[in-house]
Order: sequence, then structure tokens, then C-alpha cells
Amino acid sequence: MKPLTLLYIEDDIDIQEIYIEFLKEFVETVHLANDGEVGYELYLLHKPDIILLDINMPKLDGLSLAKKIRQTDKEVQIIITTAHAEQDNLLKAIELYLVKYILKPIDFKELKEALNKAISELEYISDNESTERDVFCLDSNTLWYRDTEKLYSHNVEVKLTKNERRLLSLLSTDENKVFTFFDIFNHIAQDNFNKDYDANQVRALVKLLRKKIPKESVINIYGEGYRFNPINIEDCQKLDSLE
Repeated sequence: MKPLTLLYIEDDIDIQEIYIEFLKEFVETVHLANDGEVGYELYLLHKPDIILLDINMPKLDGLSLAKKIRQTDKEVQIIITTAHAEQDNLLKAIELYLVKYILKPIDFKELKEALNKAISELEYISDNESTERDVFCLDSNTLWYRDTEKLYSHNVEVKLTKNERRLLSLLSTDENKVFTFFDIFNHIAQDNFNKDYDANQVRALVKLLRKKIPKESVINIYGEGYRFNPINIEDCQKLDSLE
């Protein structure tokens, strides 16, 4: 398995410094942030394997940040710390598929158990990653490569804008999920925290993307949002053989 990276987001720098060397015993690289917004920017930049973050942070709290990340990333291992055992936070945290919810002051033994659990899960994912789908057939001539975020038609790359790539990447994370207008807007505006929500921008973006892909590849679910609708790869191969 590749060398692991960890993102540690904690607004108390003194607390953060206590655990840095300990964390480096489990991963090769530790990235540091002291608020939720910077933490999210570093997540997008480095795509760490493990995230250790506090609930109470300035600019973007830990639960909101974890929820934002979980919209598109089901594999990153998230460990949350908090100074308060609040029941409502515990219930919200359960929905985010966390490795562990740790109360402060952080016990080194408990943190070690959480890190080992996260690493074990990453090893399991790594062993089974060959079964994941990275190539999507939109018709017999159009292919979307999720891993490289490139679209090809008749073996020629189709140029996509940044937001078109983000839209296709989001939709192709789960073919069975209907992504709401807010889900999509939140994803395409991920590097602009101050941008006001606008469903019409989502509609306009989908309309532009449909000019570059088969229209039925993105289905409008009335009153809900949009769902990705690629062709089964076996059916795509059959269509290709007929041409």
C-alpha cells in the first residue's frame, strides 16, 4: 500500500503540537490546519488518507466539514475529537461513517486504536480497489474516465471546463444516488465559501455539459436533482462491436 498521509485540523496549536510526533509513527506525512476552511483547502490539495479533526473550529466546524467531505469521498478515514460529549453531535457523527469519536483530552491509547482501525480499513480498500469502476461508457463512442477526469469522444479528448469536470466527477461517484441541486452547487463552489446558492447556475451547468455528452447520461429527477446514467460497460462493448 502507498505511504499514508494524514490531515490534522485543530484550532488549539498547543494541543496540536502534542500529537504531531505521535501521528508520524503511523503515517509518512502530516498536514496541519487550524480552522475548517483551511482544512478543507488542504484536503482538496492533498487528498489525505486519514483526517483527524476537532468539532469546535472557527470558520467551518468539524461536523460540517466532515459532512462536506463525505458528499464526494466515502473512503477517507475521519476521526473526530471534541471536548464535550454532546448527544446531538454523537448522533450526527454516526451518519458520517467515522472511524471514532474521541473525547478530549485525547488518550494516546485510544488514538492509537483509532489510527490502527483506519489503517486496516485503508488496507482493505486498497486490496479491493481493482473492483471499483473508473471508466464509464456514455455511448459506444463516449467514455468518461473518473480517475483522470477526462472525457473522450471517438478517441478524441473533449475539453471540459473546471465546473463541468467537477459535475461529472460528483455524479459518477454514485450511479444510484440522486444529487440535489444544493449538493451539486456546494461541490462546484467548493473553493468559494462566500458564493450564494443558486439553483439556476446548476441547471445552466447541466445544460452546457449535455451539449458535450449524450443527453440521457445525466437524468433529471423531477423535484429532486440529477442522477448519472452511464451505459453498462458490457453493453457498450457490444455496441462498439456492431459498428
